[in-house]
Amino acid sequence: MSEIFTSLLHALAPALGLPEITVQEEDSSCLLVIDDFEVSLRYLPGSDIVMMFTVVSPLPEQGREALYAALLDANTFFHETQGFTLAAREDTGVTLQGVMPMRVLDAGNIATWVQNFVDIADMWQSFCLRGETEATPAASPDDFPQDMLRV
Repeated sequence: MSEIFTSLLHALAPALGLPEITVQEEDSSCLLVIDDFEVSLRYLPGSDIVMMFTVVSPLPEQGREALYAALLDANTFFHETQGFTLAAREDTGVTLQGVMPMRVLDAGNIATWVQNFVDIADMWQSFCLRGETEATPAASPDDFPQDMLRV
């Protein structure tokens, strides 16, 4: 496992008020609970990428067509997603995932990246649970800090 990934996790924990983060050595991953979201962080050594994943909400019984349309719209040029990708499946529900090259992550921006991810998950969870047919969530892109490079 990458020592750099481990050092990023050691910087992340206090920045987000989390206890010490332990990593599974065999697959370079960890599961964090942040603002009621189970966030999986995984280092992919061959690609030197960090992947993040969470379940946003179960698929609603009604209003799925509108939800699917909103998710497709959001994934077009990452509208209302801060560069993360949304998906919907029967077995997992609505999920949010993102990747970031290790070369752009450091102790100063890892917490911002993870907190933006959780904030976007929260925004989309509210949208999914409302069951409304509006095209996008209620938040604005200006609601989230943009202090790091998106690739």
